[in-house]
Amino acid sequence: MSSKQELIDRLNDALAWELAGIIQYMQAAVMATGEGREIYYDFFHESSEEAHEHAELVGDKIAALGGVPTVEPATIRQAADVEGMLENALLLERDALEAWEAAHAVADAANPGTVFWIEEHIAEEQEHVDHLEKVTGKINFSSSDIDQASDQSG
Repeated sequence: MSSKQELIDRLNDALAWELAGIIQYMQAAVMATGEGREIYYDFFHESSEEAHEHAELVGDKIAALGGVPTVEPATIRQAADVEGMLENALLLERDALEAWEAAHAVADAANPGTVFWIEEHIAEEQEHVDHLEKVTGKINFSSSDIDQASDQSG
């Protein structure tokens, strides 16, 4: 069985990634220039706000478990262009997902509600990773993929 302190430590790691997200996404929003600005300003701004909401939630959970929420962000990655900002966002979301999964691995130290709450965060982080993999072109389709899908459905 895991200890509550180990869970608190891992939740603090997840919190550090959320704090990094607030800063990294905010900076990307204000620095986005060129044709991509109109499209990506809102994405980065909203991502910063969402990271802020997540940081508050995980901070509250850490305090409810008897721990002290961290005030130190994890790694903040900077870029000068939208493409680099999106690549950095993908790295951030992958790191955050890994932190939430690590917290889940020791969530039995708390209660079933906390386990479920962590699982919801994992699902949300996975959605972010999936989205950013598409945006950054990590997932590509060829005409043969489309032809194969058509053959299977017909």
